[in-house]
Amino acid sequence: MAIKNRLVKLITISAGACLILGSLAGCKPAEEPEAKAAASEAQEESETETEAPQASVATSDTEDPAESDPSDDFVIEPEYIELNSEEQKYVNTYITNFVEQYFFDFDSDSATAEQLLDFVHIHLKINAYDQISYETKGDITFETFTVSEATKVISKYFSLYFTEDDCKALPAPPETYGDQPAGPFYEDGKIWYEAADGESYNLIGIVDSVLNNTDGTITIEFTIYSIDYEVYNELDMDGITAYYSMTPEQAAADSTLTRVKTGTAVVTNAQSGDYLLISYGTN
Repeated sequence: MAIKNRLVKLITISAGACLILGSLAGCKPAEEPEAKAAASEAQEESETETEAPQASVATSDTEDPAESDPSDDFVIEPEYIELNSEEQKYVNTYITNFVEQYFFDFDSDSATAEQLLDFVHIHLKINAYDQISYETKGDITFETFTVSEATKVISKYFSLYFTEDDCKALPAPPETYGDQPAGPFYEDGKIWYEAADGESYNLIGIVDSVLNNTDGTITIEFTIYSIDYEVYNELDMDGITAYYSMTPEQAAADSTLTRVKTGTAVVTNAQSGDYLLISYGTN
């Protein structure tokens, strides 16, 4: 169910990516009455005289107007952003939100409600489990979360505007098992997925480079690593934070990490400075 025409892109420009040129117009003060009269009289006299021939203006045969275009001095070139430790931690954490749930290739121009809600569902299970409720309908137990919570997550991570109207075409949750998908379903202002557990989310994304483009977007190149299962199962929050803070060099040298693949994401900036996803793909 494509919702391209119903999801509105947020129009934002990242800091430093746009150069605005301004000009100031000077205002000429009003002339005094005496001066205006004198000027008028002088003009009448000059109009009775023979007009002097205009002097021709010589131009160079070799002059190229394009070469003297002042706008050429303001061409903005893409440039790589050097990350400090806090920025490295932020971009690693941001990308890991997608990597850890095996996020599929994404383009905001063709995004569907199902794709966005699949992201929200797993994101809440990993990072905000208290937002998940369990409800039984007939023979099936469902994991549910509110449309309001889904909207909050989507607006935090994606350059799209999502409302409850985007959910109303989803089917209602069934009461018996069949050949239907596990979700998402919609009913009573909530999103429903058939309950399932046992997944492991031990992937992490380490950002290799951040390129500030000329169009207000940012390109992120990253490497996906899996954390050793035994190590992952013993990690507390401090241990997870240590992985999120790694540089590419540290990750490549860490024996508890196994390289899986690489990926590229294009983002823009929200007014808060947070990244918002436009597209995402892995190699």
